[in-house]
Amino acid sequence: MVNSSQNKIPGKDPKEDFFSKNVYLSRIELREKLRKAPPKVPGSRKWYTRQERVNMEKEIFGKKYGTHISRQECRYRLRKLRNEGFRAETGKKKLEINRKIKYLKNLTGF
Repeated sequence: MVNSSQNKIPGKDPKEDFFSKNVYLSRIELREKLRKAPPKVPGSRKWYTRQERVNMEKEIFGKKYGTHISRQECRYRLRKLRNEGFRAETGKKKLEINRKIKYLKNLTGF
């Protein structure tokens, strides 16, 4: 059992963010936050349905990344997603990847 004071970030101000002052989120917490997140993509007319947001968690933060997602892992996955956008072959695929990046960056604050 992990002491709840151990997963807090020392020296950070207590403002609320996506990780709620924790160093990591469990996969279930991440999925629930995405499920409850606003559906609108900032700067776009695109809206993500609840199911699309949950699938985003499964697609971007797959099971191979473990049961907990840290802030660093979240930043790393956003960077990897950006690299996938550069390698995408069609403009439509690049646009969809950029929308996901924009949505997740706005949501997480990275």
